[in-house]
Amino acid sequence: MDTSTWEQRKLGNCGTTYGGLSGKTKEDFGHGNARFVPYTNVFDNPLTDTKRLETVEIDSSQNKVAYGDTFFTVSSETPDEVGMSSVWLSDQDDVYLNSFCFGYRQDSTFDPHYLAYMLRSSSIRSDLTLLAQGISRFNISKNKVMELSVPVPSAAEQKQIGQYFARLDSLITLHQRMGPIFCFCAHGSRTNFASTLQG
Repeated sequence: MDTSTWEQRKLGNCGTTYGGLSGKTKEDFGHGNARFVPYTNVFDNPLTDTKRLETVEIDSSQNKVAYGDTFFTVSSETPDEVGMSSVWLSDQDDVYLNSFCFGYRQDSTFDPHYLAYMLRSSSIRSDLTLLAQGISRFNISKNKVMELSVPVPSAAEQKQIGQYFARLDSLITLHQRMGPIFCFCAHGSRTNFASTLQG
């Protein structure tokens, strides 16, 4: 694959941003017919876990997430953990984003799977880390993130890359789940086997 032909484009030229939940107190959470994507879900997953949501009341003044949206964390205790991204691949209704992230809605420039893994690549993560500002706690400006230039392969190449890393991610997840079972087979560890079944 010839990467020299890939175009470089700023994220801000390929989509728009929106804010997470605002004007909420702790009394607004833990009940209601709507859900929101928590910070830890964004931080942990290149592709958002669509089942790992929390409840909140429906609020028409808030921004709902849509299929293909990308979420970025805006605050962390260390600069290398700022700007972690996660792509939402679901059509669920009445889902919002937590207050400590912002959303990015692209204009179909990117294959969603490609975007998810490209934004987690070491080169892009290094660029995002450089944008972190702070002393005891670090923040990142969504305007600065939108100035970030990223590689844009052809649509066919994006799909190929996205599928490759999605399969690789699935294999890694399977390996992590099977690890304790292999350990049980090798060492007779009933504890590991039981914990795997419970998990």
